[in-house]
Amino acid sequence: MEEDSYRQSRLCRLLGNPVAFAVVELLANNSELNPSEISRAVGRSVQRVSTVLGALRLAEVVRYDSDGKRNRYRLKHPREVRSVLASLSRFVKVASAVGARDR
Repeated sequence: MEEDSYRQSRLCRLLGNPVAFAVVELLANNSELNPSEISRAVGRSVQRVSTVLGALRLAEVVRYDSDGKRNRYRLKHPREVRSVLASLSRFVKVASAVGARDR
């Protein structure tokens, strides 16, 4: 498997995790958030969110800045991630309409 295909498949697998997907959507709609803010917004523990953020960092989806006390996370490539989310949304709408029509 080519490196690009492998990385794409890993990203799809990561975004298949509902918590990771919720974190990415949240960051796509906000400039920067800390893990506590993300945790409250997605309804998961800070520990769970921190684990997901670590995986998203390794996948080059998010990055963080630290003020010495707290890390603030943001999308590393916001335009591209928003484009992927919009494409997924369009696909789900089309697939749902086709699926309903085929029943």
